[in-house]
Amino acid sequence: MANSASGESLITRFDRVLDAFGPARPELTFREICAATGLPSSTVHRILGDMKRARWLESGSAQTYRVGTRLWELASRAASAENLAAVAIPFMSDVHAVLRQHVHVGVIEGHDVLFAERIAASDSAVPLRSIVAGRLPLHRSATGLALLCHCSDEFIAQYHDAAAARAVADEPGGALVGRERFAADLRVFAQRGYAIQRERIDEGSGGVAVPLKVPPGHRAAALGAVLPLSDMRDPDVSAIVQTLRVAGHGISRALGAF
Repeated sequence: MANSASGESLITRFDRVLDAFGPARPELTFREICAATGLPSSTVHRILGDMKRARWLESGSAQTYRVGTRLWELASRAASAENLAAVAIPFMSDVHAVLRQHVHVGVIEGHDVLFAERIAASDSAVPLRSIVAGRLPLHRSATGLALLCHCSDEFIAQYHDAAAARAVADEPGGALVGRERFAADLRVFAQRGYAIQRERIDEGSGGVAVPLKVPPGHRAAALGAVLPLSDMRDPDVSAIVQTLRVAGHGISRALGAF
């Protein structure tokens, strides 16, 4: 694959263009793409032409670009997250019916949890920050913590150092705890079989999540609920966990984990 003067492959430059788009920026102008990618305008012009011909991008309104449906077609054929979403929906609906709160399921993707599916509770008092195909750092959500607590000690140490280095002072929940305390908390979550997060994303809200058993070759996955702190008192947590575990068992069985 042809490299640029900087040594980047064409695929890497394509990826930089696609990464410029997001939920808050579904359509971008040519100049906005140049600014977001840092690529020369002539390079961006060639890449946009190639991507439009391949239907990876399409024209939006007012001389803008947006991600094309071709990428959705390709992604829908393979990803384990897509299969997980299809399997999980009926069981997530059961959790939503019992808890009347937001529910989501995600897989581990590098240092993030990648959300495969979600069900939003329209009458919930707390916001839902997860979006389908969106990401959050593993330590920010209970779903991510449920994934992280089953990772190797080496991965956890590497993750902590990377997360602490990029943490901002005004991040909800305050600064990330020290490495030893972080690892100890994860060991407790692993022993209990569920993870809890309080006010790491929004004040007054938190989450509870359980890991899922998955078949060999499938990325680690977890099922979680987002709730107001008033519903997460210690006496309430066991009922929440039991609801998630029953649904999680159903998802794992449907995936063929046992």
